[in-house]
Amino acid sequence: MVAKEDKYIPIVRWVGSKKRIIDKIIKNIPDEFNNYYEPFVGGAVVFLYMPIKNKAFLNDNNMDVINLYKHIKKSPTELIKKVAKYEKTYLESKNKKEAFLDIRKKFNKLINNYSLERAALYISINKTSFNGLFQINKFGILTSAFGNVENPRFYKKEQIEKFSKKLKGVKLTSVDYFDALKTAKRGDFVYLDPPYVPDDFCKYSMNYANNEWDEDDFLDLVEMVEELDERGCYVMLSNSDSKFIRKHFPKKKYRVIKLPIHRSLSPNKDKRGYQYELLIMNY
Repeated sequence: MVAKEDKYIPIVRWVGSKKRIIDKIIKNIPDEFNNYYEPFVGGAVVFLYMPIKNKAFLNDNNMDVINLYKHIKKSPTELIKKVAKYEKTYLESKNKKEAFLDIRKKFNKLINNYSLERAALYISINKTSFNGLFQINKFGILTSAFGNVENPRFYKKEQIEKFSKKLKGVKLTSVDYFDALKTAKRGDFVYLDPPYVPDDFCKYSMNYANNEWDEDDFLDLVEMVEELDERGCYVMLSNSDSKFIRKHFPKKKYRVIKLPIHRSLSPNKDKRGYQYELLIMNY
């Protein structure tokens, strides 16, 4: 188990967060590796706990989460001040929904403006929207719904400062994951946490981005894992316990661990609760 003093509190709420199984993930990483790559970094829980001795490369197609991490990296104090202002305004508001909509309106005035201000607004929306979901339409407008959150904590100063230190020297990008992995080579470790294949039980795929992956996208992922394996990279993949995943990552070629997870976002109430996901390794 991770010692209490070594625990990190994620900066943002994230659908599909690995915080509940982080002990299992860290227990199964390679004994030694060179550089670390995480092309679907999301809420960054795995990165936060990863023992990194060399370089780290983090990527996500959500430009706002990468913008946030860039500002946490270079200007944590300034970010904390701005987030504190929005937290104070929200908590003192008598109408929390109106306060949320005002934050969302401010955010939507900053289309393609990846500034410190937008990063602060992004955290504020993440803490007050429904389930922390971040939904942008095709016009670049944020449409996330109010989460009816009464007394949220938008930030914890010590956690932002701790995260900022961990990000020193880390390369942050928001590109296609293929491009993010171009420089991965023999001895490097790649952790992949992409969108999940719909599992056999509830047929529900958690969608981290605005566009769902189709079968071709998942087949591309299989090819990418095979390519990384040929390059001599250590690869760990998280995904659903599904026929597709078991077919393309057979136990005769990969080490596969079945892990229980708590699913709360299935559209069908009867299919929420504990199910399983797979942790797949080529080493």
